Amino acid sequence: MSKNELEKLWDLPSELPYREKVEELQKFFEKNGDGIEVCKESDNVLYPSWTKYNHYFSDGLYVREMFCPKGYMAFTVIHKTANPLFMMKGTMWVSSEDGIQELVAPTFVFTKPGTKRICYFSEDTVCVTVHPNPEGISDLNKIEKMIFARNWEEYDEDLEQNVWQMLKHEEYYKKINNEENK
Repeated sequence: MSKNELEKLWDLPSELPYREKVEELQKFFEKNGDGIEVCKESDNVLYPSWTKYNHYFSDGLYVREMFCPKGYMAFTVIHKTANPLFMMKGTMWVSSEDGIQELVAPTFVFTKPGTKRICYFSEDTVCVTVHPNPEGISDLNKIEKMIFARNWEEYDEDLEQNVWQMLKHEEYYKKINNEENK
């Protein structure tokens, strides 16, 4: 099986730790990235021109729906808060400290504070993220400053922790195990 663009890029020789490797690749694409748009220093989060977003606001929640076409690569901002990412349609490849992971819809992943990813969309993809919004903010600039950092100087290292835990529904797992043992 041939490697996709992100896998090829990730396999380039580098002794840098994950965070520095992602930043180095982003700087390279800022200078040489034939059509790749990345988050640059500005007051706002960059929305690449090839993506489309819908934003939803409710008491205590902010939901982002993102449409990404096949064949594009993107660098995310740094997450200040924990949030789930639900992949509703498509296939994308994402970087993490453990390497490159393929996500195939429908699926979800948990994002913890301090996460920054490189994403490659090998199919048209729809992703939905859900963010806490306790103050009910509907101004995109304000809410993005609350939940994202554009650079590591803006990010508070004290936020970085494993904030996700799972509470299993024991009856559900008993039922599944009983069905598998039949």
